[in-house]
Amino acid sequence: MNAQELADIEACRSLILEFAARIDSGQSHTLGELLTADATFARPTNPDVVINGRDAILAAFALRPKHLVSQHLNLNIRIRLTGADTAEGQSVVMLYLANADDELVPGKGRKAGSPLIGTWTDAFVRTAAGWRFKDRRGAATMHA
Repeated sequence: MNAQELADIEACRSLILEFAARIDSGQSHTLGELLTADATFARPTNPDVVINGRDAILAAFALRPKHLVSQHLNLNIRIRLTGADTAEGQSVVMLYLANADDELVPGKGRKAGSPLIGTWTDAFVRTAAGWRFKDRRGAATMHA
């Protein structure tokens, strides 16, 4: 594997981490920067509902309850280049949710619900602005 291929793989891996970080930090309104205009998206909790287009994806995230606090842990990230400007990825996600209105206990944080474990299957494409998500499909696999 050459240096460019390693850089491309790292760029795609970084998109996975950045997507979660923006949601968890309350910046989901900026997710459009990580998506192609014609991107598709399905949440792990609702994998049969595919949202089509960057604007529709952003609108769906805007409807997310404001009191919801999340922490996504992305694990076992695997990226495979499928062409000069395309790649695919698979990863595992563990999601914890809490209510922002609940007490913030010093040294412990908020009480979270049981984790949800799932997978992401991603398609990436290189654009003039860099690598972006073309398709992001989630599937829940376990819950407590």
